[in-house]
Amino acid sequence: MKTVWALGRVFALVLLVASLSSAAHSADDSGDGSEACYEVVNFYSVSIECEYTGTTLQAAQQAESQSKWVIYQLCKDGTSGEPEACANPRICTIGGVIGTLYAVFQDGRRMGLACLTAGEAAVVEDPPIRTLVIRAFEELDWPSSNLVVQPPNGKTLVNLDTNFYTTNTELTDIPVRLLGRTVIVSARPIAYRWNFGDGTSKTTTSPGAPYPDLDVAHVFAQIGEVAVSVDTQYGDASFTVDGGQPEEIPSTIWVPGEEQDLEILEALPQLVLE
Repeated sequence: MKTVWALGRVFALVLLVASLSSAAHSADDSGDGSEACYEVVNFYSVSIECEYTGTTLQAAQQAESQSKWVIYQLCKDGTSGEPEACANPRICTIGGVIGTLYAVFQDGRRMGLACLTAGEAAVVEDPPIRTLVIRAFEELDWPSSNLVVQPPNGKTLVNLDTNFYTTNTELTDIPVRLLGRTVIVSARPIAYRWNFGDGTSKTTTSPGAPYPDLDVAHVFAQIGEVAVSVDTQYGDASFTVDGGQPEEIPSTIWVPGEEQDLEILEALPQLVLE
């Protein structure tokens, strides 16, 4: 009799779980496009709020790919661990699929809960640091080039050569912290775009040179005032992680230069008595 009673009790529990699962599936398939999230507690399905599914968590990672995403599996004893670390994890269902509950963190800030299968949890990982460096390259504060104009003092003569050059030619190193690691990003000027303010410009790989060299010179055809500048293209870029070997960055970026006022004058003949 005891054996029959025990078998009957097990059979009843199986029917209860099946009934609860069926009810949960009915709620999931409500037709409104939403997916209900449930935690299974003592054979009962309790409705909870899950901010993420496997799909939406992966989409959030891709949208914020420069962030560090971490998930911790939640255990029934109130503790948490790395993915698949719980011996007795909190079971959940979402969209009719059984998984376990995870706490989701973005850059150290808790973002909510996720009901994930083992396969979905495995895709949550740090983005490759190379990807982060390449994306950060254009956001770094690369210095603009100083512009030297000859003749000096903001004045030059019409129909004569005006000389331009910059002293910004050296490699620039910018330290950043990515995923808790020290990254040094390096780049050097590889081209210059000289803006003469009269509707013309010139691009060179040369930084120009002081007079009497006229490596980058321009003749203004009319008197008046213009705003001149030089933009700088940075390239030959690379980065190191924690002092390791440098890796190439296949990117370039243009940095605009600050404008300077330049007055173009006409030289007039003047009789000088000695």
